[in-house]
Amino acid sequence: MRFASLISAAFALALSSGIAFAQAEWAEFVDRADHFTVNFPGDPAKTDTTFTTAKGTKLQGHVYSAQDRRGIYHMTVIDYRNAKDEVGTAIEEAAKMVRAKGTVKYDGTGMLDNHKSQRITVETPEGRRLLSEILVSMDGRLYISEADTTLNAAPPAQFQASLQVLDDDGVRIRYRAVGSTERVR
Repeated sequence: MRFASLISAAFALALSSGIAFAQAEWAEFVDRADHFTVNFPGDPAKTDTTFTTAKGTKLQGHVYSAQDRRGIYHMTVIDYRNAKDEVGTAIEEAAKMVRAKGTVKYDGTGMLDNHKSQRITVETPEGRRLLSEILVSMDGRLYISEADTTLNAAPPAQFQASLQVLDDDGVRIRYRAVGSTERVR
């Protein structure tokens, strides 16, 4: 009986060590310049990008990318502050680009800290699953998170659920209600 307990305890310790190791590779990443934080598997690479709106306006942005054994994770931030008249269509334009990547399996409006968002799951022709969340902050930044994993991989909740929009001081922006400017402190 004691031998069985010892084996169970050793197994539990080994399992918890493995879980801790798996979790240790993921960490919170903060970018104060682009006003967001998200969990990534390691330090992401940052590249510049140009986004062309439906009206033809060219907007500057950044793509942050990291990967682990399950997939590739991207956070794209596009600066709409010089195109405020186009920010109203930003989510739909980005959603259209995500939908074009494959067969849409889920497409619905969501709320992230009461920022209206679009959540989309797409299965690509390459047999991969793309989980995406798209939102626009009140200050005019478009955020597109994309987790690209195999179909049989567990959904990357530590990435998808970790996105937070930050203010100029690095504080999380959470609104009391959709469309409100009153923040939760």
